[in-house]
Amino acid sequence: MSSVNKPGGNYLPVIIHDGLAYVSGQLPRRGEDLLYAGKVGAGVDIAAAQEAAALCADLCIAAINHATGGEDRIVQVLQVVGYVASAAGFTQQSQVMNGASDRLIERLGERGRHTRTSVGVAELPRGAPVELSMIAAVRS
Repeated sequence: MSSVNKPGGNYLPVIIHDGLAYVSGQLPRRGEDLLYAGKVGAGVDIAAAQEAAALCADLCIAAINHATGGEDRIVQVLQVVGYVASAAGFTQQSQVMNGASDRLIERLGERGRHTRTSVGVAELPRGAPVELSMIAAVRS
């Protein structure tokens, strides 16, 4: 199980409101250590980016677990938004985000199925190749 990373600024890792968990963007890091860096399509291949996205999904689940008391409190992952730091001409953002989607379904089964948006961006904080945010229905 992943531990919860401390936010990099003046915000919360997760807010629970009316049965919904809003998870802040998670970078592929352990504590302060970024485990993946660079742009996908130039220095980071799709397989490594998928691993980074899967780690981000684990960190989103960890944040929810920390806020609610456990993975069994997740009723349904509703939405995942993935940002992929993309080299010029790279257009396989959705393939990268399959790493996160597959991890959620692997860990949560049908509760891990979700809507998803994959966005290519020029840069991400700390030079990360992927950032993931999530909204999930939870029970208190």
